[in-house]
Amino acid sequence: MPSSAVLFPSFVWFLYLFCFLCSLPLAICKETENDRQALLCFKSRLSGPARVLASWSNKSFDVCEWHGITCSKPYPRRVIALDLESEGISGSISPCVANLTSITRLQLSNNNLSGGIPSEIGLLRRLRELNLSRNNLEGNIPPSLGSSPSLTYVNLGVNALTGVIPESLAYSSSLRILWLNSNSLGGKLPKALFNTSSLVDISLQQNNLVGSIPVVTATYPPIEYLDLSDNHISGKMPSSLGNLSSLVDLRLTGNNLVGSIPESLGHISPLQILALTANNLSGTVPPSLFNMSSLTFLSLGNNSLAGRLPPNISYTLPNIQTLVLSTNKFDGPIPASLPKAYNLRRLYLYNNTLTGFIPFFGTLPNLEELDLSYNRLEAGNWGFMSSLTNCTRLTKLLLVGNHLQGKMPSSIGNLSDSLEWLWLRENKISGPIPPEIGNLKSLTRVYMDYNLITGNIPPTIGNLHRLVHLSFAHNKLSGQIPDTIGNLVKLISLKLDENNISGRIPASIGSCTQLEELNLRQNSLGGSIF
Repeated sequence: MPSSAVLFPSFVWFLYLFCFLCSLPLAICKETENDRQALLCFKSRLSGPARVLASWSNKSFDVCEWHGITCSKPYPRRVIALDLESEGISGSISPCVANLTSITRLQLSNNNLSGGIPSEIGLLRRLRELNLSRNNLEGNIPPSLGSSPSLTYVNLGVNALTGVIPESLAYSSSLRILWLNSNSLGGKLPKALFNTSSLVDISLQQNNLVGSIPVVTATYPPIEYLDLSDNHISGKMPSSLGNLSSLVDLRLTGNNLVGSIPESLGHISPLQILALTANNLSGTVPPSLFNMSSLTFLSLGNNSLAGRLPPNISYTLPNIQTLVLSTNKFDGPIPASLPKAYNLRRLYLYNNTLTGFIPFFGTLPNLEELDLSYNRLEAGNWGFMSSLTNCTRLTKLLLVGNHLQGKMPSSIGNLSDSLEWLWLRENKISGPIPPEIGNLKSLTRVYMDYNLITGNIPPTIGNLHRLVHLSFAHNKLSGQIPDTIGNLVKLISLKLDENNISGRIPASIGSCTQLEELNLRQNSLGGSIF
């Protein structure tokens, strides 16, 4: 037999083997060709910048070189990831994507995709990550997603999805992260969601969910992060929430919850963040809640909670960084121990009926925002202001609507270089404006209106080049408006009405070209404006 006859079958076998391994550019195996056709079908419903899908061509056989595609390394090479995040593409998601049977990650977030989510995606048995967030997707969430056996991460947030949350998602044995926030989902919360065996992170905020929070019957649910904020959830908080013993972060802000805060929440030892602001909660705060050494963020504002703050609060909340108790019915003094909560960054106690002197908060090196407005607090000898000069990170100081009396100290000029907001309006402050205020060159908003302040407006006010809003209205100021007012070129609002200011309106005010609101009425001013 000629040698060529012997070699021919071997050569055919060699070609067949290469085809099987998908190692020849033009010899594409069946599975890879299926992936290529699926991607071309997927592309047919999309549009966007030419550069994005230019490589997705019917003339290009190697899909592994296409933009946004990742392939497996073992042969045959299959599409395992499709990543077109933030590519400016629009159109709809084709059911053809379900033909990518080896895909593990589908990332299409932050585009302009519209239409529905194909139920066929639930047939992808190897899919682990699904991110369709920040699009314009509408319709229902396919229940079939709960049947995808490998799915661990689902992010459908910031779309226009409607309807109820499929209970099948709660029964998934693989799903760990479920983000459905910022949609228009309605209906009640699935009971199974709170008794899950796998879910760790659940974000459902900013939807239209109704009904009450389901009872937690599971012994050790793995949920660590739960956000139900800004829905229409009503009723009482069940004490069984305390069974969520792995919780690190619980947010129920902006709902219609009523009744008292369950004492059981204070026994969730890992809890670091608890946000219950803007509900209709009443009663006193359980002592266990003020006794959680793990808490770094506690927000109970905008409710009807009452009682006194515990005197030893800094010792029982040693790691607290943000404490929001505003717009409630707390009374009594601010605990003297609070300035010893050394990690405190933001303290909001406004709109309560707190009394007594403002404590010396200068022992809080990390303090950034302090709002004690609308209480019945007193300044004493204003020592608290001198103390605050030690808070070098302070950006906002709001003491509006209290019982502050007497003269502002010159030490006000030694406050933080970072101070942006200084709000002292609606008090009974008298005496002059300290010229040292001109040292606070980061100020953008100064409100000292509705006081009893006398004397001139200090020329040093012109040093505050970043000022956007300035109000000295409804005081007893006299003298002239300093020419340096024209240095405030970023001013949008200037209110000096109802004082005893006299003289001519300075021509320099014409340099304030951003000015939208100027109120000089009920003074003794002359001249023209601009």
